[in-house]
Amino acid sequence: MNTYHFVLVLADANPDIESLEDRLFEAGCDDALVCYYNQTVYLEFDREADTAIEAMTSAIENVNAAGFRVRSIQEGGYASMAELAAMSGLSRQAINNFAKGTRGPGNFPKPVYGVSSGTPLYEWPEVAHWLVDQNKIDPSVFEIAQAAKELRVH
Repeated sequence: MNTYHFVLVLADANPDIESLEDRLFEAGCDDALVCYYNQTVYLEFDREADTAIEAMTSAIENVNAAGFRVRSIQEGGYASMAELAAMSGLSRQAINNFAKGTRGPGNFPKPVYGVSSGTPLYEWPEVAHWLVDQNKIDPSVFEIAQAAKELRVH
């Protein structure tokens, strides 16, 4: 049994819902921290399961049982350089050097959005795959990213 850390962003919850935290807890989200960004509710899970897919699937089922929908899984989406650094545990400078090709073997994943604005966004699962291939992150981090991509819940 492994412990998987991931973030689910809720679609139809807001901080003003009475007994929000109780509903989530009673539905099985007792291993999640309920967080808020303005009116957006997100859950930071540390869930034990045999696989990342099992952990995320059961968490989504628990959220649904509480009467809410999952808008996205943070680890399956797009990320800025700062977010890549935070999710990988590497410095922003290291990520920047990999992206520029000044460090590492090259072939860092290309940005998918934001290039014209100067704030490139990368697909985190692609970057996690590259980083695990370079032995820069624990394979479990890539497993979470891959599972999140497979379960993409737009």
